[in-house]
This record gives sequence, C-alpha cells and structure tokens, in this order.
Amino acid sequence: MEAVTVTDLPAPPTPAQQLDTAEQQASEELHAIIAAAVAAGITGAALLAIVAPLMNAVSRAAQTGWTIGTRIAMNAAVGQRMGRNAYFAEPLPTSVEADVAAVVADAAQRVDAAHTGRPTGGVPVTPATPEVELARFQRRMVRLAVTKIHQAASAATYSYTRWLGLDLEWVTRRDGKACAVCTAMNGQRIGPGKRFTPPIGRGIPRKLWAGFQGLPPAHPSCRCRPLPREPRPRT
Repeated sequence: MEAVTVTDLPAPPTPAQQLDTAEQQASEELHAIIAAAVAAGITGAALLAIVAPLMNAVSRAAQTGWTIGTRIAMNAAVGQRMGRNAYFAEPLPTSVEADVAAVVADAAQRVDAAHTGRPTGGVPVTPATPEVELARFQRRMVRLAVTKIHQAASAATYSYTRWLGLDLEWVTRRDGKACAVCTAMNGQRIGPGKRFTPPIGRGIPRKLWAGFQGLPPAHPSCRCRPLPREPRPRT
C-alpha cells in the first residue's frame, strides 16, 4: 500500500468555507421542509403548520454559526492568557423564533391574498400568484437563515475575544458585491468589548439596518466577519 504523507491530505476547510457549507445545508433543509408542506397545495395554512420545523432548522443553522465563530476566536487564542475579562455570551439582535414567526405569518397572508384576490391581515392584493409568493417566501427564509448564521458567528467570536482581551477587525468579503457600507467598514479595528462604528459619507444610508448593533452582519445576507487580532498597545 502506498504511504500517505501529510502533504497528501486535504487542507481543512477555512472558516469562510465552513460558513458557506452551513448556508448550503440550511438552504437545502429549509427547501425540503417547505416543499413537503405544500405538496398538496400552496396555502397559508400549510405554511403556518411548519413554523416549528422552520424554527428548528434556522436554530440549528445559527448554532452551527456560533460553533464556527467560537472556533475562530479560540484558534486565535493560542498563547493568550485565558479568562482575562468576564465572559458572557453575546445575544443575537433578535430571536430566531420571533423572526421566523414573522416571516411565516406574512407569507401565509400573502399566499391567501393571492388565492382570494382580497386583502388578508392588512396585506394588500398584488398581481402575484401563490407560486410566486411561495418562491418569495423560500428566498426570505434562506436569507433569514444566512443572516442568523453570520449573526451567531459574529456574536460568538465577539464573546470569546472580549473574554480573551483580543482586538477585532471587520473583514469584508471581496467578491465584487460588497455594498458601500461593508466596503467602508472593511479594516476597521476595535479593542476588546468595543463595537464597530457605523460609517458615514456618500452612498451610506443615514439609518442602517435595525439588526446591525455594532457587529457584522451590516445587513441581511451580509457575509462580513469580525476576525481576532493581537491587542494593540493602549495609550
């Protein structure tokens, strides 16, 4: 048998690749849940009936994000003195349960309005068909899961680097699609327990997304991340 050397082994996935995998797995699970629910017909009731499994799926995705964020922080902690500051887990800006419930309720009303041609629950009638509304719902659910993955990863990294006394640097994914806000935030650095400062200037909205509370993501589906850095001398 031919010997296998260390150089023959595949490199472990990077944190960015792990986050991409978490996004893909969440997307596939959500689509499967929704497809099974509407197999007999696209109705608001069918969507409302799957609130619990959708919450569970998004919660698992967020937990995966938290695990990845924790790993990012702890890998940077090699050689650091542990427990420099008090540790407490940073909560997500909004809960998975509340966000999923809101998206499902809105989608159910839109599907029913598309069926009847009458406003339902304050949702105006649109030319969209139930099929169009279903596709929109699927996109919103995936976007929510992606956002929760990155919120959780950021919260975990922030929690542990605050505890360890490490700095954080905002890193924007350079794929040619970064918005003005994320481009402006790229490279901003903060000390332990501090928050990133929203940018100002041309092309920057005066009021940013309510889910942004000083940590990535800056907007839904944002892939920016905080990365640990050695603490700089404080003056």
